[in-house]
Amino acid sequence: MEHTHTEFVAASPDRVFEALANVDNLPRYVPQLTGAERRDGDRISIQARYDGHSQEGEAWFKADAEAQRIEWGAPGSEYRGSIEIKPEGEGSVLSLHLATVHADIAESDVIGTLDAVRRLVEADV
Repeated sequence: MEHTHTEFVAASPDRVFEALANVDNLPRYVPQLTGAERRDGDRISIQARYDGHSQEGEAWFKADAEAQRIEWGAPGSEYRGSIEIKPEGEGSVLSLHLATVHADIAESDVIGTLDAVRRLVEADV
């Protein structure tokens, strides 16, 4: 299942990218994540909480400052996503694309997560 959404953020694209591209910040901005740590290269380890269950795993995470684009995914899985950050007036627009194998993820959950990212980033930057 694929999801695409956009969200306006009242902060400059550079500041938004800087905040979201830092792996250490991921648990602050993505409500489901409880921990994230950079490993070798593009690999990260993550801890998350979904539907009351704690999970740990490996993921990849790539941040391209020139393109203002962040991509992530889970090795050996169809799960992947990206966020592009573009200037818009006095702020930025986040464009989220998410592909997941879980057909039970509701659009409202994806929109809620993106809105939480927006609010938390705006509070910090």
